[in-house]
Amino acid sequence: MTRVALIGAGMWAPRLAAAAGRAGLELVAVHARTRDAREALAERFDCRAAETFEGALDGVDGVILATPNDVHAEQAGACAAAGRHVFVEKPIADTVAAAERIRDACADVVLMVGHAFRRLGAARRARALVDAGRLGTVVLAEANFSLPGKLPPAAWRAQRARNPGGPIMQLGIHHVDTLAYLVGPIARTTGCFAHVHTDAEIDDVGVATLQFESGALGTVTGSYVSPHVFSIRLLGSEGVLDYRADLGAVWPAAERVDEVSTLTLNGEQVAFEQRDMLAEELAEFGAAIRGEATVETGAAEGIAALRVVLDAVGPREALAR
Repeated sequence: MTRVALIGAGMWAPRLAAAAGRAGLELVAVHARTRDAREALAERFDCRAAETFEGALDGVDGVILATPNDVHAEQAGACAAAGRHVFVEKPIADTVAAAERIRDACADVVLMVGHAFRRLGAARRARALVDAGRLGTVVLAEANFSLPGKLPPAAWRAQRARNPGGPIMQLGIHHVDTLAYLVGPIARTTGCFAHVHTDAEIDDVGVATLQFESGALGTVTGSYVSPHVFSIRLLGSEGVLDYRADLGAVWPAAERVDEVSTLTLNGEQVAFEQRDMLAEELAEFGAAIRGEATVETGAAEGIAALRVVLDAVGPREALAR
């Protein structure tokens, strides 16, 4: 069995740990900065609590990084130097330069970036409809991902320097990757951001305007203010596809998102297979480690999505970095 370690103890870490089990991976060690956090995770998932990052790498094939974006490059590089394969949660890093360092450091190991939402059954069915020409030529894409953010001042996501782009960096980037999967590569991006409501330092509302290589246009919007919204709309010359998920009913149980999703084409309901996006991506990570598969979302996809968001953020935040 493929053996993995988990680094990090935030909200997403136990979701990935549970998904690793459903994917047939053996979680043998966890590491987090605080003793209480790592021991709680270790007890929950019946594995070893490693006191150090380096200790977590002992006896494993791969490492799952569920840590802040700005430490991904250092951690991924350390994993690769130790010969460990790397799964890094999205975004791949906080800057394109850091993402490229990860890509280069992991040249001899598997590198997978956790862009899982394209794996949902509704997203896969949407891609099949686009490929079959059911929408004709896609000319416009509209997407929103919003939720009420939990952003205490000490949280890294609440700090402008550590989370440029706010909700677009952490939420909207899912749609950036999925739209690239559905419509094609994104050539140019602009954006507008504002701090409207929350107590956090970051901008809590954002809009990214996309121009695809195909010529189609798109928007990705999001906030850390509104109740849960998850929507994608593709407008084509022959049809309009609407994809929505009632995330508020299940989140953060990612394996249940398809249960609360609807997909329509020109107003008619479209059936799709329900899928477990986290277990599916981690199963693929394990298969890639064993030489049985290649990863769907690797360095190229991770860097492309990150570049779109940072281009939307623009020079004001770039100077802050």
